[in-house]
Amino acid sequence: MNTHRQSHTDLAPTCARYPKSGQRGWSLIELSLTLAIVGMLSAALFHPQGVLEQYRHQRFVHHVQTLMAEMKAYRLQQGRWPGDCNSDGLIDYVLNGNETTDDLEYAATREFTPAATSEEAYSLGTVCPSVSLNPYTQPNVPFNELKNSGIHAIGQPNRLLADHGLSGSTFAGNFNTNNGSPENIENQFNALLLTNVPIVAARKLAQAIDGFDGEASNLFSVRRTSNMENFDEKWTATGEAESKRISVVVFFDRVPPSPSTTP
Repeated sequence: MNTHRQSHTDLAPTCARYPKSGQRGWSLIELSLTLAIVGMLSAALFHPQGVLEQYRHQRFVHHVQTLMAEMKAYRLQQGRWPGDCNSDGLIDYVLNGNETTDDLEYAATREFTPAATSEEAYSLGTVCPSVSLNPYTQPNVPFNELKNSGIHAIGQPNRLLADHGLSGSTFAGNFNTNNGSPENIENQFNALLLTNVPIVAARKLAQAIDGFDGEASNLFSVRRTSNMENFDEKWTATGEAESKRISVVVFFDRVPPSPSTTP
């Protein structure tokens, strides 16, 4: 009897020395991964505005890149740009800087009808005339033609299609660098006009498309304009915050020549 108690007592310390089967510590990789996840969750928890802003900027860049790709796909498919009703190489609508969301359709249509002539009044779902030698100037036409061709989904209002996600809209047309005079086609360039864009988001767009977002914003495809004729040399002027909202022009065909520098 005494022997049995002594044997049981001797075994107890021995069992305590060894861990149970299957137990092990965390590896360095597992620990690093866990800390990374905790860090991301903490950032989303304690800095939700920053995470949301980053997401919105990424969505904005994607919107512009997608629309540019759709414009180019239409040209390959149809032999002209959407909204270039007279096939002269320029979208007929002339960008003027006064565009608002009210210029875009907020109703959707599944039927598209070519205008009888370039003088016909615009109505919901109108696309370029079948045969025309004159421009058909209307900001909805390029979007309608993208949908009519099947490149973009039918049934989405143009107001939503043009919404770039940062409380502004996108307009497709031609940008005139000659004080609004249309005589010289060399002064007109196919472009997307992005309204109400924070400077910080414009910089990210320039980096994504041009690979450059330095001080000179008047050299590449993505540019800042304050008067719809010339281009601002800097993204951020003296005294401005990066949150200031500006007008951004994205050239997806020919690019205006860089301004000459004065020695």
